[in-house]
Amino acid sequence: MRRRRYNGVKALPVSAFFAANFPGQPLQLLSAQHLWPLAALLFLLGVTSMVFRGQRAPAARRRVRLGLGVAMIAIELSWHAWALRVGVWHVNYALPLHVCSLAALLAIVMLLARSRPLFELLYFWAFAGTTQALLTPDLRGFNFPHFHYFWYFSSHGAVILAVVWMLRVERYRVSWRSFWRAALITNLYAAAVYPLNLLTGGNYLLLMQQPAVPTIAVWLGAWPGYILWLELIGLALFAACYLPFAFGDWQRRN
Repeated sequence: MRRRRYNGVKALPVSAFFAANFPGQPLQLLSAQHLWPLAALLFLLGVTSMVFRGQRAPAARRRVRLGLGVAMIAIELSWHAWALRVGVWHVNYALPLHVCSLAALLAIVMLLARSRPLFELLYFWAFAGTTQALLTPDLRGFNFPHFHYFWYFSSHGAVILAVVWMLRVERYRVSWRSFWRAALITNLYAAAVYPLNLLTGGNYLLLMQQPAVPTIAVWLGAWPGYILWLELIGLALFAACYLPFAFGDWQRRN
């Protein structure tokens, strides 16, 4: 049986890479294991912006866009297959109800259908929400080189990459109406998820308790008061995401 050295553990069987539990240390914020995938994502975003933006052949752009969509389907299916196989899939956290989980599914549809309405929503979800999941990741105790580690950063990174593709290559943009529409949809979605949390015992959208890993919510007081602060911070982040477009529109008018 082949063995590898990783994460401070002297030797483990290859099968441990897909095990239900990780024997090593959990991921630490700003560790090398955290920064590597972020650097890889920045590289891919740079390639997308500099190389494919100048690609004039519609057929080539279409192939890459559809290829990214298909890759995202494989990424999402692989996690559910693994979770079911090792017995860790449960309705209290495995349903695609978190913003990032739903964003991944909607991003697939956006890429395959070139959906402008989905882009206008996912632009705000990706840059206001998914980026936070990448900066303060919750890997549920897993770390490099476990399968869950690669899935987590691939899934969240692909959402950012999909939005940047539509933004930089397909030249989609958002408007002030997009901001308010995204805010309304997000609040209506949270209202719909709350009873599902009660039904499943989950903590989708962090509506029931603070997360286990350090995030903005940790500094906002106890439940349920921090939900109001999350609402205000969410609106502020949405507004910050729209600022580049607002500034560009102001420059054109003046």
